[in-house]
Amino acid sequence: MTYRASKKARKLWSERSHAAKERKRLAQAIEPLPLLADDHITIEVRRKLTGEVAKFELLPGNRCDNYSVYCNDKHLGIMGITKVCAGIRKALPRVQSNY
Repeated sequence: MTYRASKKARKLWSERSHAAKERKRLAQAIEPLPLLADDHITIEVRRKLTGEVAKFELLPGNRCDNYSVYCNDKHLGIMGITKVCAGIRKALPRVQSNY
């Protein structure tokens, strides 16, 4: 005949197991929350030869990862930082490297 645990024994084992995991979790060092980052980002692009300056301002958008984008005080829309950087990269002229 094999040993079979009763419902009470299984419940006690489960409670002890969960309590041990909880103690281990609480014993770990708790990292402080990071400080809130500045939500106003300014990217300035200057061209030395032509003297042209483009100033991109990123203000908080409707989501945590979106920004309301302005270029030289003209609203471009709401987009993520990846799309903003891709747009800046595409707008820059293609120049041959001297290296």
